[in-house]
Amino acid sequence: MEPRFNFAEAEPRLRKFWESEKVYAFDRKKGKVYSIDTPPPTVSGDIHLGHVFSYSQAEFIARYKRMRGYNVFYPFGLDNNGLPTELLVEKKYGKTAEQYGREGFIELMKKEVKEYNQQYLELYSRVGLSVDWSLLYETINDNVQRISQKSFIDLYAMQRIYRKKDPVLFCPKCKTVISQMELQDTPLKSKLVYIKFPENITIATSRPELLPACVALFVNPNDERYRSVIHKKIKVPLFGNEVEILADTSIDPNFGTGAEMCCTFGDQNDIALYKTYNLPLRMIIGQEGVIIADKYKGMKIRDARARIIEDLKSGGFVVKEEGPEHTVNTHERCGTEIEFIVKEQWYIRYLDLKDKFIEFGRQVNWYPSIMRVIYENWVNGLKWDWSISRQRFFGVYFPVWYCKKCGEPMLADEKDLPVNPFIDKPKTNCSCGSNEFEPETDVMDTWATSSLTPLINSNWGSKKNYVKKIFPMSMRAQAHDIISFWAFTTIVKSYLHMQSIPWKDIVISGHGLDPNGKSMHKHLGNVTYPQPLFDKYGVDAVRYWASSSILGDDNRFQEKEVVTGAKLVTKLWNLARFLDMKCRDYEDKESDNPIDNFVLNKLKLTIKEATEAFDSYNYFKARTIVENFFWEFANDYIEFAKKRIYDNENGAKRTANKVFYAVIKMLAPFMPYVTEEIYLNLFKQRENVKSIHIAAWPKPKEIRVNKDAAKRGKLINSVILAVRQNKHDRQMALNAPIFELTLNKDLGADVQDIKDAMNISNITIGKGDIKAQGTGIKFSVKK
Repeated sequence: MEPRFNFAEAEPRLRKFWESEKVYAFDRKKGKVYSIDTPPPTVSGDIHLGHVFSYSQAEFIARYKRMRGYNVFYPFGLDNNGLPTELLVEKKYGKTAEQYGREGFIELMKKEVKEYNQQYLELYSRVGLSVDWSLLYETINDNVQRISQKSFIDLYAMQRIYRKKDPVLFCPKCKTVISQMELQDTPLKSKLVYIKFPENITIATSRPELLPACVALFVNPNDERYRSVIHKKIKVPLFGNEVEILADTSIDPNFGTGAEMCCTFGDQNDIALYKTYNLPLRMIIGQEGVIIADKYKGMKIRDARARIIEDLKSGGFVVKEEGPEHTVNTHERCGTEIEFIVKEQWYIRYLDLKDKFIEFGRQVNWYPSIMRVIYENWVNGLKWDWSISRQRFFGVYFPVWYCKKCGEPMLADEKDLPVNPFIDKPKTNCSCGSNEFEPETDVMDTWATSSLTPLINSNWGSKKNYVKKIFPMSMRAQAHDIISFWAFTTIVKSYLHMQSIPWKDIVISGHGLDPNGKSMHKHLGNVTYPQPLFDKYGVDAVRYWASSSILGDDNRFQEKEVVTGAKLVTKLWNLARFLDMKCRDYEDKESDNPIDNFVLNKLKLTIKEATEAFDSYNYFKARTIVENFFWEFANDYIEFAKKRIYDNENGAKRTANKVFYAVIKMLAPFMPYVTEEIYLNLFKQRENVKSIHIAAWPKPKEIRVNKDAAKRGKLINSVILAVRQNKHDRQMALNAPIFELTLNKDLGADVQDIKDAMNISNITIGKGDIKAQGTGIKFSVKK
């Protein structure tokens, strides 16, 4: 073996080896399947260390399960049909999709996606993901479009899909409708303006630009201040239109002035009141994010807000202004304040199923369990059905046309999927007799497709599907921030289509953060990219960092943690080289040596504890248990047994090999490169398995221990450690000779291990003055 592990040379070579030998291939004919539903990474820019952190954690489990004898179904996908990918390309070229036109932009997207796909695949392959690359899918490819369109058609047949013109959440920057799950709460500093209305009523609002859309004032019916004015009509300041003062118990009399204006629309409460009281509709904000009515027409929202405040002041309508920070809904993709517009959209009807979604969520095992609370809070807080129409170009098409004569929707036949309604035509006439149609111009919300990943992986709806083989899947791995997106919508689709949970377990990771604990974002300048770290320390060292947090917790990036991982790689390699030089040949005969049995007994316990930790997805605990044992094995046992190894004693050589082989197996899920290289050099010839990653995970029952010898070995080990500490305290070299060691107890023939380990010439029985902690043994040392 080479003096150092040359990861730069070994990593690409081992990846080719794994691929050519199909080490990670799923066998469709074998049973005992463990299927993993992995998140297809969104193609939205360069991959940073946070992505490596999340994807490595699912990977640890995949490797462990494969070594436990499972036929692991581990696919990889690329989510490249959504808004983030479009925004990436728009930003790159400085032009909007509308400026290119539909066809031109779609062609550009196809070109860009192909390039980004290659970058993503190369990097995730380098990370060492043990996926079966033959199972690769993209959320824009034909088969995925077929499955997504089939889902739409099936839900339409179940009467779970409907089309309606209604107030919707709208992002002015992205120029598309969004769903409730795409909102985030953002603190915003803005003026709270107190506006004087007739009848001595004052309202406080942070959105004075919506004053022209005011259609009513609301107060609480039990508020004595306003009881006399309920049902009176008053004029809106500045604009003069009459509105009625109405009463509703949802109005909090203790909030602000106790009076609120209802505009169409400022927030979801406005929408609720608008529907409850059948109020008129006054839309003043258009899809471009500008005012479309009254004298402020054409002005951007912020400009209109400032102008209306000036005009209100000039008219004497402003009582006062305050500047508190308040929370607003913004689009999670771009951070833009959302608006409400009225638009015809496709919806999935599911609000009536909230109890079912709670029930199904409880049938899934959540790791960590606290994450189920986030899921249930989200489900309980749902107020709207799922809007799945998006006003973008690059996505999965709705399999829908509209009759030019009567306007009725015409859906594609399932056997014709996937369809492009701009190119393909319906095969039959409309029920009204017309054969002229126009396509649905919107595309589906990307989550309407990503929510189907268990069915995509199963090749649902195809003659060559394996739904029965892998569904429900064994495990879903994802980050905590998309519980309301991906976990929830997948449970929704699985319930609607399969009346089943989508997976048995869901494993929730945290995020890789910058050293200050902030999320990594390119625009913040705090992104750490993995490639330089791979080049400097090797992939295994970076994966070590990724395994250094409890499941579900965020993990600050600290380069020193990567350095620690690199040191572990070096120690593994150095010990492998030592065994390669000194312990190649041995017979597999059990040893009766107490030190050998002591370390084998500790190995047995380590295997048991690491296995239990991995079985509960506690990979960090598993790694820590194995790592701690390894350092103890390398620094203590190997040093203590070194003379016996040099003397070619079979028991010591067998024990060293047996323990080390078990250790590299248990570290293989975390450090696949160095453990594979050690295995190929040191153990393959004897074990006759082509890769360590399909070798059997060690079992405690395989480790045969002489319990009496192990008990004696524990005592001997403690004495050796105490003598070594005494040498250190006296500033003696650890291999410095000791002329005589006096013990207060006769340990029989076992003292030979003490003599060999500590380079002692004589051991006598007498009165010792130094305690060997926890043993009852006292000793004294004579140089």
